[in-house]
Amino acid sequence: MSGIKRGQLVNMNQHYRRFSLDYFLDCQQRLGIGQIELWCGAAHFWLDHTGHDDISALRQKLRDHGVRVVSVTAPSMAYQYQYASQEPLGLEYSFRYFSNAIRLASELGADRVVVNSGWGYWGEDETAMWARCRDHLGRLCRVAEPLGVKLAMESLRADESNLVNSLERARRMYREVNHPSLKMMVDNIATGAAGESLDDWFDAFGEDLIHMHFLDGDPWLHNVWGDGNTSLSAQLQSLNDHHYTGYLVQEVADEHYFSDPFAADRRNFRVLERFVED
Repeated sequence: MSGIKRGQLVNMNQHYRRFSLDYFLDCQQRLGIGQIELWCGAAHFWLDHTGHDDISALRQKLRDHGVRVVSVTAPSMAYQYQYASQEPLGLEYSFRYFSNAIRLASELGADRVVVNSGWGYWGEDETAMWARCRDHLGRLCRVAEPLGVKLAMESLRADESNLVNSLERARRMYREVNHPSLKMMVDNIATGAAGESLDDWFDAFGEDLIHMHFLDGDPWLHNVWGDGNTSLSAQLQSLNDHHYTGYLVQEVADEHYFSDPFAADRRNFRVLERFVED
């Protein structure tokens, strides 16, 4: 079994939300991590439907720490912005918000933005909420295309969304949006909770599977490696079998890591380092 290339390892700042962005970047420098997925939470980088924080200041901090942004996540689901909002104004503000995330990615030199399906009201007609999501993603693809940015869509757990929460539904949305700027990604916590394997997703999407949130689940929690029951060796074997060379983002998202995220990162990368080849 081959291992991981160092250039595939990407960390995320979400679990540092109770600390400053400077502290997060200091920790990445100490860990030797040179690539991040920027989670645009208010404590670190403000992003909304009207604009965002000063990019020049962010760029300087990244340069000072030897870190580059390879992907952007605009928080949704538990926030006021989401992809299938029922209210017309909410849907329009969401479109502006996610469009700003796409432009931000382009300005930072990142070629992808993580997206999902959002959710419709429970009890709502599925046809209507599905169409809102599909059409919204299509509009965002048209923003992304001239900027050279891809939208990497992940599935969600069934308790998070009543839209794209399985491989079957992901395949349907991907086909209906039918745009070259929409690509696919795996969040192996969501896919694990659905009883799906990496092989299933590679078989469905092939080279259009370009990105991954890669954690140790049980299978529900976004754990650091070593804290769940996911077989890392089996996951790596699947990546190698399908010649996956994309990013493996450490989306450590559970609150029990928020009080000491650096300690969690040290444990996490200590496990992953055993499989790094270069």
